Amino acid sequence: MGNNSTASSPSTNSNGSLVASNDGAAASFWVHIFAMGSLDGIITQCQAEIETMVWVGLKSFFLVTGLLANAGLLWILLSPKKPLSHPEVLALNLSVLDMLSCFCLPLEIYEHLYIGLLSEQLLSVIDALRMPKLVGCPLLLTFMCVERYLAVARPVAYMHLGKWEYRAAMCACAWVVTLAAALLAYFHRVYSMIVYLALSISLLFLLMLLCLVGIVRVLRQSGPGGGSATNGALKRRAMENVLAVMVPALLAYAPLVLMVPLLAVIQFHLKGDLNLELCQLLCVLPVFPNFGIYIGPTFYLSRVRLLLCSKRNDKGREQITTSFKTQDE
Repeated sequence: MGNNSTASSPSTNSNGSLVASNDGAAASFWVHIFAMGSLDGIITQCQAEIETMVWVGLKSFFLVTGLLANAGLLWILLSPKKPLSHPEVLALNLSVLDMLSCFCLPLEIYEHLYIGLLSEQLLSVIDALRMPKLVGCPLLLTFMCVERYLAVARPVAYMHLGKWEYRAAMCACAWVVTLAAALLAYFHRVYSMIVYLALSISLLFLLMLLCLVGIVRVLRQSGPGGGSATNGALKRRAMENVLAVMVPALLAYAPLVLMVPLLAVIQFHLKGDLNLELCQLLCVLPVFPNFGIYIGPTFYLSRVRLLLCSKRNDKGREQITTSFKTQDE
């Protein structure tokens, strides 16, 4: 039994599912959860146990900071005088998906404030709006890693695929998959898709890892002196770019993958014997994908900062060179 409850023999409800018979109000709470017979019911009732101010404060923080960061990225991408570069096309679509994820946060706050009182249609809309951060963003991040790998390991293929149609096709693929996942979530609810979401995210992680390994292999094959210093710097920068995407993505989306074995244990082994700590863990793990809305802004805004610093250094070098020339004259 749970850590805070007294053990007793299990009983069977009217649906034939096994539930635990505990003493006190906590027992009736858990019996009500598993009598519902759905993972959505489990998560909904567990969310009712989370402190409202903490949950609302956390979601409000994601909303404000995520909107500001992605709005800043959109402004940087759309304001330059020159056309968007090929990598910036992916960044633009990633930022738009992140903005959609931010717009879902007020509905999630409303869902928590009025938990158990919302209609099924509104809950389905909220689940559908969660798909950009759970499907579209990881997919575009993976495309960014694949692009860096092609640029380093397959430069000829990268040059052939360097046209804007290639990036448009990748972005279109991400949007089609995201919309399809949103439709499925609307009709089947998000937690009924948790296994498929975890499997897809795991495959995307594997593809990111393969890109990183491929870039490292190219770097090792080059060896010292095996190519110009510029090429070596470009390859190392590509590896850093993949790491800058892969590590935050792993931290943001790995907890969602961990939910699958946890839910399997709850559903098939605990048979309704769930304590409050485990219930709180179920509510904390889905929070981590919200950190994914910062990956694109952090990565590209840091690149802009480095670019500005390098330009400043170049101007400083030019001034020093000019002063030396003046002194020589």
